[in-house]
Amino acid sequence: MANSKITIDFTEVPAVESVLNILESNYGINLNEMFLESRLGSGQTQLPTFGHVPGDPPTGWIGNIATYYRSALMLDYNASSLYTITATSFGEGLGRVVIIANYPGAVFSVTASNESATVVIVNETVVPSIHILDATFSEATTNKCQNVKVNVTTDLLAVKILSPVNVNPNADNPFSFDWLRGSTVNLIVEDANGKTDSRSILLPSILNASNFAINVNNSPNGATVIIENINTAGLNLEYSLNGVSWQIENTFSGLDIGDFTLFVRDQYGCSFEKPFSVNEFGIQVPYSYMSKSNAIRYANRITWGDSANYKTDENTLSCEVDVDTVYREVQQFQSADIVPTQFRSNYANNVAKIIKEDLSEVIIPVEKKSSNIGIKDKRDARKYNLDNGKTGVYFLAGNTYDYDTNATTGTYSLNGLLPEWATVGNYIVISNAWFLIEQIIFDESKNADVIVFSQNYTGSETSIVAGSIFNRFNYEVYEYYIDMVDYIDQHFQVELKKTDPNFTTITYLSEEIWCKIKHEDVLEIRYYNTTNTDIFYATGIQFKIRIPLTIQKGAVDEESDIHKTDTDAILLSADLYEGDQFIFEPVTKEIWRKIMIALSHEKVFLNGVGYVKNGSFSTEGPLEKSNLYVLTANMLKTGNIYNSQGSGNIDFDGSQVEVPGLIETDSGYLSY
Repeated sequence: MANSKITIDFTEVPAVESVLNILESNYGINLNEMFLESRLGSGQTQLPTFGHVPGDPPTGWIGNIATYYRSALMLDYNASSLYTITATSFGEGLGRVVIIANYPGAVFSVTASNESATVVIVNETVVPSIHILDATFSEATTNKCQNVKVNVTTDLLAVKILSPVNVNPNADNPFSFDWLRGSTVNLIVEDANGKTDSRSILLPSILNASNFAINVNNSPNGATVIIENINTAGLNLEYSLNGVSWQIENTFSGLDIGDFTLFVRDQYGCSFEKPFSVNEFGIQVPYSYMSKSNAIRYANRITWGDSANYKTDENTLSCEVDVDTVYREVQQFQSADIVPTQFRSNYANNVAKIIKEDLSEVIIPVEKKSSNIGIKDKRDARKYNLDNGKTGVYFLAGNTYDYDTNATTGTYSLNGLLPEWATVGNYIVISNAWFLIEQIIFDESKNADVIVFSQNYTGSETSIVAGSIFNRFNYEVYEYYIDMVDYIDQHFQVELKKTDPNFTTITYLSEEIWCKIKHEDVLEIRYYNTTNTDIFYATGIQFKIRIPLTIQKGAVDEESDIHKTDTDAILLSADLYEGDQFIFEPVTKEIWRKIMIALSHEKVFLNGVGYVKNGSFSTEGPLEKSNLYVLTANMLKTGNIYNSQGSGNIDFDGSQVEVPGLIETDSGYLSY
C-alpha cells in the first residue's frame, strides 16, 4: 500500500483571507495556510495577481496559485522532508498540488475547506503489528528454586509463540511458561497477520545458599550478623532467624553466644536454611604487663619444665636461679615509705595481697587509673552508598550524645576527619546494629576520610547517629600502694593475681621485703619521669627504693677553654660540675638491673639530692659463680655548676697579638 496522499485542485484563485487547513493526526502537523495578496509570514500563501493597466485589455495572470501554495508548505512544514510536495500548472493562475507522506501511518483530514479548492485524501490502510508490552515473573509450577514462571502480555493476541517455547496455536493473553532461572531468553511471538515481535529477557537469579556469606561481628553489646550475597539479581530477599518473623534488612544485632539458623526466601517461592555460630565476645587476647621500673621486684609464677617453661629472669625469684652459689634478695624499706606498684591488665579481676611470714594475708586495694576499655562515643554522621554491598560513613560537624540515653551532650567539628575509634578492626554502631570497620578511604567528592563496612544500603545519602564502644588500648592501668608503717620489723611478700574466665590465671610474687624504722648504710633512690614511658607517670606516681651502699665518693666533671701565648696562658672559660661516684654493695641480678633503671630516669634523687646519670655504668660480676653483681654509678648533681669566664689582661704594644674575638684589617682590628 502506497503512503498517504493529498491531491488539491485549485478550480479558481482563492479569495483574499480565505483558509485551507489540512491536519495530519499521526504526527500532529497542522497544514494551515491563509491566502493573502502578499506572504508576510508563516502560515500564509501569496495569491497570483492579474496583470493589466486600467482601460487596457487583460494581459493574463502573474504567478500560479499551485506554485505559491507548494512554496509556502515547503517553507512552513517540510524542513525535515516529511513530505514530497509537487505543483502542476493548469494555466491562467490555477493548478494542482500533490502531497505524499514520506512515513507510514500518516492520517490526513480536512479541518477547514476552501470553496476554490477540491481536496482528495487517500490515507494508507495500516495493518497493525503485534508488540510485546510486558514480561513479569512469578512462582514456577514445579522446582521453584531452579525455575521461574514468565508471564508475557502483548497488545495483539500472539497466535504463535516461536521462542523460547513453541506453542501453536496460542489463545492466551497474557501467556505463561516456566524457564530456568538466571538465563537470558529470546522471546519471539507472531500475530494473526504474520507479523512478529521479539524481546530479550533476563530471568531472575537462582537462589542458592552457596551464594551467601554470613559475617559475625562480635561487639561489646552482642554480635551483629551481616548476610552478604552475590548472584541475586532480580530477587527480593527476606531473612529470618526462626522461620517465622521475616525482615528485608540483611543484619541481625544483639545476638548472644550460641548456635543459630539463618532462613532466606525470595518472592518466587524458593527458600533455604544455613546454620552459623556466635562465639565469645569482647577482648579475645589477654594482656598483662608489669614494668621493671616498679620499686618492688616481681616474678611471674609458672611451673617450670624440662622441655618447656624454662627458667628466665622474668619468672624466677633471686633464690630460684640456677647458679652455684645462690643468694636470696631482701628488699629493704623504711616505715616512712609508701611504696606504689603500677601494672597493666585487661583481666576481669586483679587482686593484690601481702603474705606474711606466718602465711596470713592482707588484701591491698587496687585502683584503676585509666579508662581505656569500653569507651563510649555517639555523634552525628553522614551515610551513603558505596556500591558492591559497601556503605560509607563520614563526619563533618554536629551533636554528640550520651551513648545510653541519647541525650545531647555537646557539639563537635571534625570537618572530614574521623573520631579516634574509627580504625580498621574496630566496630561502628548504627541503629543498634554493629558493623566491622573494614577500610578507611579518602573520598575526594566528600573531602573527608570515610569508614567503609559491609551493608546493602541503596538509599540516598542521609544523616545518621553513629557511635562505638571501643578500646583506646587493650588494657587498663592499675595501681596499689603499701604503707610500710603497718609492717615495721616484719618480713613479707606481695602477691598480685589476675583472673578472668576467658584467660589463664597469672600470678606475680615479689622478692622478700623487710621493713624497719631505719636501715643502716642504705641509699634512698627516688625516681620518676615527666612523660609516660613503660609507666603511666601521668597518674603522679613516683618510685623509691633503698639499696645498701658500700661507699659514696666525690667526683668531678669539668670542661675548660684556655688561650696560650708565648708568654702567658689565659683562662677563657671553665665549667665545673659537682658529682659523686656510688659503689653499691653486691645485689642479685634483677635488683642490679633495677638500680640501673632507676638511675636512668629523668628525675633522680639520691638521699634527697637531685642527680643525673653521667656516662656508662660499671659492673663487677657475677661474683664467684653466684647471682651477685656490684654496680658503680657516676652521677652529676643537678643545679650545681661553677662557671668561670675571663679575658685576662692583654698589652697592646704595637706588635701583632692573636686575640679571639677580633678581626685584623689594614687599618687595625674589628671586634665581633
